[in-house]
Amino acid sequence: MIQMTVGDFKAQFSAVLDKVLQGDEVQILYGRSKKPVAQITKIEEKPKKKKRPIGMYAHLGPYWEDETFEFTPENLFDNMDDLLL
Repeated sequence: MIQMTVGDFKAQFSAVLDKVLQGDEVQILYGRSKKPVAQITKIEEKPKKKKRPIGMYAHLGPYWEDETFEFTPENLFDNMDDLLL
């Protein structure tokens, strides 16, 4: 781990970023006591997620295979009495 004061960090910013890209960690020290206030590390790239297919069950075909089926309000409410208690 590399430790630098704020002034050194500002003066060597590009060089510090190159070191971070190589995998080094940089700790920034502040004030006369040179107290650590920040740490810079390389961000690891996350693996990309596979895209989910649109319509998970599209490969199963249409729900109603009977071409003569007609959806009417009567069909919808035919069994409604059985559902009500």
